[in-house]
Amino acid sequence: MIAGHLQQKKGYWYIVLNLHDEAGKRKTKWIATHLPVPGNRKRAEELLFQTRHQYADSKGGSGLLFADYMLQWLGTMKAKVSPTTYTSYRNLVENSICPYFRGRCITLSGLRASDVQGYYDNLLASGVSSNTVLHHHANIHKALKDAVRLDLVDRNVADIVERPKKTPYIPRYYSLEEANELLDKLRGHWLWLPVMLSLFYGLRRSEVLGIQWRSIDFSVGTIQIQHTRVYQEVDGRKVSMGRDTMKQKASCRTLPMPEEIAAVLQEEKRNRYGVETPPPENYLCLNPEGEPIASNYLSQSFKQFLRDHSLREIRLHDLRHTCASLLIQKRTPLIEVQQWLGHSTLSTTADLYAHLEYETKLASAQTLKKI
Repeated sequence: MIAGHLQQKKGYWYIVLNLHDEAGKRKTKWIATHLPVPGNRKRAEELLFQTRHQYADSKGGSGLLFADYMLQWLGTMKAKVSPTTYTSYRNLVENSICPYFRGRCITLSGLRASDVQGYYDNLLASGVSSNTVLHHHANIHKALKDAVRLDLVDRNVADIVERPKKTPYIPRYYSLEEANELLDKLRGHWLWLPVMLSLFYGLRRSEVLGIQWRSIDFSVGTIQIQHTRVYQEVDGRKVSMGRDTMKQKASCRTLPMPEEIAAVLQEEKRNRYGVETPPPENYLCLNPEGEPIASNYLSQSFKQFLRDHSLREIRLHDLRHTCASLLIQKRTPLIEVQQWLGHSTLSTTADLYAHLEYETKLASAQTLKKI
């Protein structure tokens, strides 16, 4: 496809195409979009994409390859989704979707439902789980939906493809005894603080690593979940970075801090800063070198600790499930569990943990027995 980019000039967006004349000499062509720069980048990117496609067709080409379209779509998504979401999109598109369809020279206009179905069947045959195939489908469906909106194709063929059925996920979790044994063995280890907070508050990995001293209010006894640390790609490298944006609105929450938790954090503050006030942007959870913990390092260290101490292996994220299971086993209503964990909807909590509400099933059984 014709190469091109956007350029700002006198406050407006311009499309700059890299063309070649009849002698093969390179030349550039500037096309005015008449769109002011502020607030119009998304629309300008769409016009750039359409113009590049139109010029490719006018040169008598065989049409835009679906693999190339997916790469172009991926580029437009970078500014629309979070860095972690973009990284997951990029992994699927560049490492799987593009190689498969490029190898078969399938164009965007020539894409058929059978081609997409064949891709899904190929993934399943290679051992990819049905839930992962659904992630591939979500990317392809979204990309084709945008292609329809931009008048690049007449219909979204992914609408009529048979998707694999989602496999229900049953979370793993520790019992109360296992959780207490874990905490006992962690005493004095740098992992104790992030694991204890993850267990008590049911935090995601990015959330526990993102707790800063500004998030702690000892005067009223609260802890705010408002900042995260995540892995994202910067200049081709994966680095751990902090950000104030949360996974969803419900994830940003203020939780009570019991006296026991407050005492632990006060002691941590005294040991680290003495009588000084901690810089508000400093993180609570640090690695042995006193630096913010990288996401993968925390997960790997936790896994190694379980092996070294002959504890049943679970994922770090399963501490979140353990918190939920302990609450539900004590008959905590699901709506309260949802708010504690920061799920976006009650249905998310119910889908994950409804199978744990055994006590309510016992009550129902007793009621039916009496009847």
